[in-house]
Amino acid sequence: MDKSRYVVALGDFIIEAPINRRQARALLSLLRILYIDYLGAHRNYRGVVINIGKFVRNLALKITREFSIECNESGLFPDPCLIIYDIGLDVPPIKFKINSDASFEDILHEVLRRGSIDVVGDLHVEVTYVYKKGGRLRVGDDYFKVVVNNPDDIYIEYRDLDEEE
Repeated sequence: MDKSRYVVALGDFIIEAPINRRQARALLSLLRILYIDYLGAHRNYRGVVINIGKFVRNLALKITREFSIECNESGLFPDPCLIIYDIGLDVPPIKFKINSDASFEDILHEVLRRGSIDVVGDLHVEVTYVYKKGGRLRVGDDYFKVVVNNPDDIYIEYRDLDEEE
């Protein structure tokens, strides 16, 4: 990825992408529209949200194509060009710039601070990322647990290896 990236957050989603400020503003607008669709179209008759994974995978590919995000092909370990975290928080609309070496803990800390969100405890995070392999865009999934002791003490406790296979 480049030297800096933008983070766009809304509702349950935190999106990290190598885009510019104008594109980040446009992505936030797009996410507002898609989030309404997500809430409406992905609920069953009891109001339970279903098929989140399919929605997020399609969203990841749509964002990558709409914003012409370049994915570099890598070797054994893919380098994602777009990452979507489904974190299950009610995040207000946020966009900000980060350095390329910022960790997820840094990003989450900044989202909690900027959104004035008070969370203590465990967060289960579904991660969807887009990378290039074999000349094609690929979408991968991951899962991890984040422990928030306070806004300054955030760390990833474990990764569920069964989910990664």
